[in-house]
Amino acid sequence: MQRTDLKPGDFRIFKNKNSVVLAIGIWAKRKGQNRIRIDITGTGKHTTVTNDPSSERYHRTLFRDLRRILIEHGCWPFGEEGAETNISEAVLQKRK
Repeated sequence: MQRTDLKPGDFRIFKNKNSVVLAIGIWAKRKGQNRIRIDITGTGKHTTVTNDPSSERYHRTLFRDLRRILIEHGCWPFGEEGAETNISEAVLQKRK
């Protein structure tokens, strides 16, 4: 299989034509004390997700998953910040 580098916005269609692999760019940025946003680009649009539960951009599991990818590739400069998104929704509800 020939390997080509992907850039944000590139895509590949699987043989069954029901799935697409999309290359996106993601990076993390501090947005105040204990608040971090992850920027997502490459889809023709630019959007964000945050670990701030009071924000309309909050999505716990998407933030968690993107954070893990950034950590695995050495692109997470915030240590353990954002780790609260690893807690299950059930546990969060019990804490309230």
